[in-house]
Amino acid sequence: MTSDRPTEALRQERIFIVDDEPTNLKLLDRMLRGQGYQGLVLVDDPRDVLDLYRSARPDLILLDINMPHLDGYQVMEQLQGLNDPLLPPIVILTAQHGKDFLLRALAGGARDFITKPFDRNELLMRVRNLLDAQLAHRFMHDRKKVLEDMVQARTEELRRTRLQVVQRLGMAAEYRDEETGNHILRM
Repeated sequence: MTSDRPTEALRQERIFIVDDEPTNLKLLDRMLRGQGYQGLVLVDDPRDVLDLYRSARPDLILLDINMPHLDGYQVMEQLQGLNDPLLPPIVILTAQHGKDFLLRALAGGARDFITKPFDRNELLMRVRNLLDAQLAHRFMHDRKKVLEDMVQARTEELRRTRLQVVQRLGMAAEYRDEETGNHILRM
């Protein structure tokens, strides 16, 4: 499969792969590295996800459901508890079939649900599409912050300008009538 984007752009993106099975981690690592993804973080213990997330925010999380200590649903709960406005998309990769698993995962915050064994090309396309959407979301979030800062700066500038106008009107009125000018300045 070839990507529409240059390989260099893919290398910037960080993907967490969370699965307790070393074979699954190796398979996904090989597949994604073959497509130019270099920012892969392989996590075999779901208890490590939160600390890793805090230190190296991913752009996408591929998450198994059935794992010891914490299942995928509990990992999603922990991540949702961070209230991060830029929480990355989570793709559930599981051998669990059935609508109940799918609905519970989607209700818990997953953006996609893929059952094992999965089609390689389908997985790669979904990863690419979700990364594109996440990068666009991050861009919009950053742009919104820049615009909010600009509005705040302009508002402060308008407030200062308005104050200067009132002060100058007060000084002008003071030349004609000192009592009125002082009243305007006090106001």
